[in-house]
Amino acid sequence: MGDVLLVVCGGGANATVRNAEDLIRTPMVIISNSEATVPLDDEQSLMNTMKRYRVVIPFCVLGGELSTDKIRTVVRCARENGCKVVPVLGLPFEWEIERRQRAMDNLSDVVALSDCSLVFDLQKITDLYMSNQSRKVDESIKMANRLVMMSMNAVIDCIEGPFFSTFSRKLYAFASNSAVLPTDAIKDAWGMMLFDKEPSDQNSVILVGSKVTSAEIEDIKSSVAMTCGAVPEVMRRKDGDSRVDVFKPVKSF
Repeated sequence: MGDVLLVVCGGGANATVRNAEDLIRTPMVIISNSEATVPLDDEQSLMNTMKRYRVVIPFCVLGGELSTDKIRTVVRCARENGCKVVPVLGLPFEWEIERRQRAMDNLSDVVALSDCSLVFDLQKITDLYMSNQSRKVDESIKMANRLVMMSMNAVIDCIEGPFFSTFSRKLYAFASNSAVLPTDAIKDAWGMMLFDKEPSDQNSVILVGSKVTSAEIEDIKSSVAMTCGAVPEVMRRKDGDSRVDVFKPVKSF
């Protein structure tokens, strides 16, 4: 049995993956009106594929009819196969009023059916990246897509370890940032969360590169505890990148 299967649902998630194809590091299937690798209505084929994996990561931008419908199917099929389920869920832009409302209406149900979920807001991402006036829209979108994929990879790295005891809350917002000192990167990341929602508590999870020393990890724990009042879980990723990935538990709807 393999470890992780990424299931891409709908056009929005498929576009994100296409913009960061070089970052794909896990087996993947696509459920979409275009480029589908699993027939849209063939649940048995999807179930047979899932049987080979321990954890399923459904990835979609909620709000579209296809993505919102199929994410539920994917979660149900994964559950029936005995897989753990860790969805990565996007929210549409604010100007997509009907889609965004549909996404908000369905988010809590998907979270409730899953073991642990990650959420990001396309509007928040755009606001963060377009604050740089010299950056073009398509460049900002590509950077945002890569950020989401890198954060997803960070989670996949951790799934081989004590993931479900570390990510013990139901829903997390996340952010990634880089700086010479990990503590500086983390301080900035708190203001770069890709979803604005009241935290459920202060039990954050921080993923750092493999080259971060034990002394630096202790500095991170002390710094965050002084700021937030709680010591975070800090785990090393497999890569040696200077990036930090910060995951903050937020209240489910």
